Order: sequence, then C-alpha cells, then structure tokens
Amino acid sequence: MKVVLLLCLVALSSSLLVNKNVKRIVDLTTQLAKSKSEVTVENAGPGSAAVYEVAVDSISVDNLSYISVSQNGVKLPLKKVADGLYEATLGSPLAAGATTTLSVEMSFTHVLEPFPKSINQPDNQLVRVHSNAYFYSPYDTSEQTSAFKLGTTKVESFTPRSPSKKDGQSISYGPYSSIAGKTSARVTLHFENNSPFLTITSLKREIEVSHWGNVAVEEHYQMSHTGAKLRSQFSRLDFQRNPIGAPTAIKSFRTVLPASSRDVYYRDDIGNISTSNLRETEDANELEIRPRFPLFGGWNTKYYIGYNVPSYEMLGSNGNQYKLEVPFVDHSYDNMVVDSAELRVTLPEGCSDFEVAYPDYEITREADDLVKTYLDTFGRPVLVFTARNLEESHIQNIEIYYKFNSLMLYREPLLVVNAFLIFFVLVIIIVRLDFSIAVDEDSEARQRVAYLVEELFNLVNKIKNTVSDEYVELLKGARNNKDAKAFKASKKELEVLYKQLLEECASVSKKIVSFAPTLTDRVSELTRREGERKSVIASVAALADKVQADKVSRSAYESQESAVLSKLYTAQSNIEDALAVL
Repeated sequence: MKVVLLLCLVALSSSLLVNKNVKRIVDLTTQLAKSKSEVTVENAGPGSAAVYEVAVDSISVDNLSYISVSQNGVKLPLKKVADGLYEATLGSPLAAGATTTLSVEMSFTHVLEPFPKSINQPDNQLVRVHSNAYFYSPYDTSEQTSAFKLGTTKVESFTPRSPSKKDGQSISYGPYSSIAGKTSARVTLHFENNSPFLTITSLKREIEVSHWGNVAVEEHYQMSHTGAKLRSQFSRLDFQRNPIGAPTAIKSFRTVLPASSRDVYYRDDIGNISTSNLRETEDANELEIRPRFPLFGGWNTKYYIGYNVPSYEMLGSNGNQYKLEVPFVDHSYDNMVVDSAELRVTLPEGCSDFEVAYPDYEITREADDLVKTYLDTFGRPVLVFTARNLEESHIQNIEIYYKFNSLMLYREPLLVVNAFLIFFVLVIIIVRLDFSIAVDEDSEARQRVAYLVEELFNLVNKIKNTVSDEYVELLKGARNNKDAKAFKASKKELEVLYKQLLEECASVSKKIVSFAPTLTDRVSELTRREGERKSVIASVAALADKVQADKVSRSAYESQESAVLSKLYTAQSNIEDALAVL
C-alpha cells in the first residue's frame, strides 16, 4: 500500500511541472553526440517541487555516457531512479507558479553509425544517426526547438518534420508546441563526418604511490578505429604522396599530461616509439602521440605511456591520515571514448582503513589485490576500480583516504642495512671455511713440514738457552765454586738434557726429510752445524773440569776461555743462518 501511495505521489509531482520552453542543441561534429538543452521549468501545481526528473529516450539509453543538470551554473545532485530516468534535486524547492531555468547536458557514444560501413582509402566518411526531433521528457512541453550541428554542409539526407530546415551546417526542427510528455518523433540524419573515430577499447591506469615523494603513473591503451572500415588494400605509396588524400586516417593525436609530469615515455611491445613529441606549457604537458602506422577503420593499435609526478601534487596528509586525489581517467585525446577503464592504485606497504569518495558517475570497486615488489615482506595493497562507457566529462578525481604509520618509511632502509650486514658476516665466515671434498695431499704435506720446521726451530733455540748458555755459566762458576759434587751433578744434568734434545732434533729432522725430500741438503747442513756446536760445548765442559780441579793456571784459563767462547758463539751464529735458510 505504501509503495502504491509513493508511486502516486511521484506521478502527481511530475504532472505539476511543465517545460515552458526548451532550446536543444545536439552537437554531431565529432564521434560523440553531445546534447545541451536549456529548459525553462514552471511549477503549475499548487505545491512546491523539490526534484526535476530527466528521461533518456529509449533509442539511445544504452549509449548514454554522461548526464548532468545545472541550475544557475551550479551542478545539481543527480540520482538514477531507473534505466533512462534520473532525478535532479533542485537548489531550493520551486514554489507554485514560479519558474527556473535548467541546463541538461547528455553525451552519447557509438550513436554515429558509419554508413556505408566500408569505404576506399581516399573516400570521405558518411555517418548516420537516429535521434528524436523532440526533447524527450516526462513532462509536457509548451514550446521547443531542436538544432543538430553537423560541422559540414554535405548532407545526404535527413528526415523532414514540419517545420524543419537545413541551414548551412545545421538542421533545425521546430518550433513545436504543446508536446505531451514522453513523446518521440524519430528522425534520421545522414551526412559527412571525417572526424577521428578513435575508441579506447581498454584502458588500464596503474598508479603507484611512494611516500618518499613520487607518484608513478602508467597507462596501457588498446585502441580501435571504429569508423568506416577500409574496403580496399592500403596503399603506402598513395598515402606518402598525398597524406590528406586519406581523410579518415588517424595519423596522430594529443594527450594532455600534468604540468609537473617528468620522465615521460611512450612505448609499445616493440620498444620506445621515437616519433612522439612532448611540448611543455605552464598549465600542462602535451604529448603528441604518433603511432607507428596510420589508423584506418577497423585497424587496432596498443601502446603504453608513463610518467612521474611529485607526490605533493596528489597526496596530502594530517598525521597518519592520508588523502590521495587522482583523476579516474585523464585526457587521452580530444573527444575521447573509453569503452572499458580500470584504475589500479598501489599504496605503500602497511596502509589500512581505506575509504573512497567517488566522482558523480558509476564506478565499481573490485576486490582489492596485493602485490609484492622489492624490499616488501607482506605486500602492498592495490585498490582496483572499473568503469565503462566514458568520455571527457568523466575526467574527475577519485579520492582515497587511508592510514599509514610514518615509522614504516624507515623499514626498507633498515632492511637494506641488515641485508648488507648479514652478507658481510656470511662472507667473513665462508672465506674461513674449507669446502673442498677431496684431500689435497700436497697442501697437507706442506702444512706438516711447516709444523715440523717450527718444532725444530724451537728445539734448536731450547738447546741454546737451556744447554749452551748453561755450560757457559757452569764454566764461569767453576773457578769460584770448589764443590766438586755439586759441579758434577750440574754437569750430569746438562749432559742428560743435551742428549735428550739432540735425539728430539734428530727425530724431527728425519720426519722433515721424509715429507719433503727436497729439504735434505738444508737439514743436513743444520745437523752438521749442530755437530760443530756439540764439539765446542764438549770443549767448554773439558775446560770447566780443569778449572774445577785447579789443573790450569789463571792466564791459561783466560786465554782458553776466550777462544772456546768465541768458537761457541760462531757455531751458534752458523746454526741460526742454517735455520733461516730452512
């Protein structure tokens, strides 16, 4: 019962409003059909009216790309009630008997149909469009006129509806009076239109945000020339001779980039396309896109462009709360048509609590994605949005709000520092490890010989310090110490130690010779020198015995002592030289 009552109230409110006068202009000079209607609305009912309904003719409702309603230059909130029916909320309720002027704008894509569908290379393109001579509205219209701007005087035909006329580059219908609501008057216009029929069949915009001061943008395009198809074979020779002799060919177009954009590139699957040209201005950077080949009807191309923008152009913050503001689509070329668009916004790792403010047209948010790049651990969040059937009026910003802890900025530098630290520690450990599988006998032999030589060196030095030098002390003390028993005990102890050390030296020398036969001569030389020292030590011991027994005079002792010690020191010096050679 409530639903029925609501429908009755809506119908009653609709009948209260009347379109007093409508001036409608339809621009057909490009591949888009753009309609702008200046509507003077009167409230003929007893009560005030808060909304104005806008209807789209069923013949073109599927091709509607953009719709807006303005009052006194201010765009009104618009709500879609059903397919082809919208409600605009007026700035203030329209009182009974009052009037206001509204501006209704609509854009339609793919309503201009190439006819014929295929042409030869030098032919002009003819298009056909089916439309309505009336301003289609749910309200009665007191008086109205419609004008179709064609941009050409070459008109093949148009549907006459009295009154109607062709005036230069336009066709006018009306004025018509007392037209009931939702009334249609079908008309067909057939005329020449050589404007670029270039359609972006698929657009993928990828925006990567870095809190280190950069926003990277990359746009992937798949394009198609949706005009009349090329009937004959393409002649490169004719095209080179007379480029203007192919009026429907698309040779280049202009893409507008942000004024702060830098590091711009234009590439396709083959590589960089060097035929592009970038012109910098104060308001924007204009990139002239020139494909590798001219585009004719039915031909396709794909490419991608990219650039960097300083983050302050798109990113704002308040503490840990951030706001990213980017256009959902940008100006790819004049009078562009986008069949399908996808926007992928990659945010820094660690972002959360996403909120999105959409522009005033339908955008679908797909499932969020996760992407891992360099130095990432759990991945960067990717917000994915899609939309269909877009044109220039849809160049509006989408706002993304999120939270990000500023301390996360230092995570990646710390990861790099730790990675280098771990790397150097591993290198230090690895260079100290032996990973050889087979035993290197030569290396082991050299190590053993080096160890034995070191041991022999220690033994020889021990003989000098504990035997040779002690014999000298024994000789010097023999003159003053007449205790024969103590002298003999000390001498016996030295003889035993000396014999033990000589045996150890002989054993080590044999091992050295067995592991390194090349050292035989040097070991023999050391042994001979040690024998010389042994003989001198024996002389020292004999002189000490004579001194102990008082068998030698003082003068003879002094001369013999000097001679024997000189021989001892010479012998020890020769031993050191032999050790150095070994």
